[in-house]
Parts: sequence; C-alpha cells; structure tokens
Amino acid sequence: MSARMEERRARVAQRRARRREGVSYGSSHGFDPAWERFADSEYLRQVLLRIGSTQDGWRTDPEADDLVRYAADRFARLARKHGLEEADAMSVAFEALRSPTVRFTADDPWAVVVRAVATTMRAWQFADEALTSLDTARRGGLSGRRAERMSERDVACVDCDPVWIQPGVPEPDDGWEGPGVYEQAVRIARLLNRGGWPFESALLGVDVVLRKLAETGSRPACYEALRREARWRAMAGIPAPAWTGLLRLLLGVPSPDKALTPQGEGLLLRIALGEDVEADPQVAADVRALWPRDAEGVCGGRA
Repeated sequence: MSARMEERRARVAQRRARRREGVSYGSSHGFDPAWERFADSEYLRQVLLRIGSTQDGWRTDPEADDLVRYAADRFARLARKHGLEEADAMSVAFEALRSPTVRFTADDPWAVVVRAVATTMRAWQFADEALTSLDTARRGGLSGRRAERMSERDVACVDCDPVWIQPGVPEPDDGWEGPGVYEQAVRIARLLNRGGWPFESALLGVDVVLRKLAETGSRPACYEALRREARWRAMAGIPAPAWTGLLRLLLGVPSPDKALTPQGEGLLLRIALGEDVEADPQVAADVRALWPRDAEGVCGGRA
C-alpha cells in the first residue's frame, strides 16, 4: 500500500511541475497559466454574460478564445477516456458553454458544464458501441445492449450459435466446397442452351447476373441494377426482351403476389435450396419461351 501511495504522490507532483512549466497534462497543446482565472465559477459566469450580451460575442470577445481552449484542455482527458479526440472535447465544451442555463440560472456554472460534457461524451461512446445515432442514444437514456461486432469475436458465430447451423449442409472440415461462380454459370447456361439459347450468350449473361448478385447482396437490388444494363447485354448478344426475361427467370419476378411461388423465387434461390430445377417441366417451358425464334446470339453453338 505504501508503494502505491508513493507512486501516486510522484505522479501528482509531476503533474504540478508540468503545470508550472506551462505544459498541459490534459491536451497536447501548451497550457497558459493565465487560463486558471476561468476556473472560478463566478468569473466564468461574468465572461459568458458578456459574450452573450454582445453581438457575435464568441468571435469578438477577447477572452472567448482562451475560454474555449481552457475548456478543451480541461475535458481532454475525459474525451480520451470515452474514446474521443481532443477536438471532440473542444466541440462538446463549446456547446455546453453556449447554454443559457449555464450563465443565467445555474448556481455553479462549471457544475452544469461538467455534467453536460460528461453526458454527451457518454452518449457518443454508447452510440458508437450500439451502432446508433447520438440522438437515439440520448433518448434511450444511455441504456441498452452494446452491439456485438462479428470482427471482435474470438470464435465465428457459425461455430457457437445454433441458429446458424443448417442441417444437412456439410461442414467445411469435411472437405466439401460449394461450386464456384463459373461452375454455377455453366450449369445454368447448359439448361438455357437446351431450351434454344446460344450457349456462349447464356453463359456470359448468367455469369454477369451471378457476379452482380454477389456484389449487391440481394435479388431485388441485383434486378434493379441489371434490368437496364445495355453494355453486358450487347456483349452477350441477348435481345432486350430476352434479357429482362432472363433476369426474372434467375432472380424471380419482382411482384409481392408471386413472392412465395417458384416464379417469384427464381432459379438461383431454388438451386440454392437444393431443388432439381432441371427436372421441372415448367422451367423448360419458360426457358424455351424466353429466346425469340428469329433472334441469333453473337456466339451460337451448343454446349
């Protein structure tokens, strides 16, 4: 216990020495001993009343700049405690000093400022941890559960949460690997080719859809991104009506009435769910109806 007390006394003496030398132990900027006059609450009230009664007082008052610097230095360590920067301490302190309550009704202006700054910094920290906005954190009373980021976990969520476990899906440790984008594109292109589509055109079109789906992350977003795509459609040699039909066939018909039907789900989702779409006669009929009989792809041929 005595060793701890000696260490604490040494730190306090070091801080006081740095203060006398004009170096701040709060912020990284130099500390002016003349700023100590703002530590008096009544003097602070007089300065704030003068600034508030003057037009554009925060710009023209000779002590406004020193007051803000002193407040930033005073709350710099608190800002670092909550994971904020020194500039954030200056911003929060400035907003608190501008409050009419501080200069008019507060018995102790600094007590109100300290409370306001501490509350705002806690709200900032909570908002960052809970992945929400500052206003939402304040309205919620700084209560709630901290968001758990997957990158901060020591164990992947698929290994510790039974919700993520899919029955019947082989584990990665079993040496199973799903087909790549190109293999999936070839499989679907062969299905289209049997329905009259040129294989190379079908392969390029399906590959574009698969890669855009991986980029957007959702079928509706992928459909909206590709439905007016002209460059890849022209490269694949696919007519405009056939291109729209291909998107609807792969991604599903974007209609709420057909959301739970095979047409609304689309081939890609049905294949991902393990359905044998190649044995579905309706799929074969839809594929044959998509490609116009009088159209020719840029690259013909059969797989």
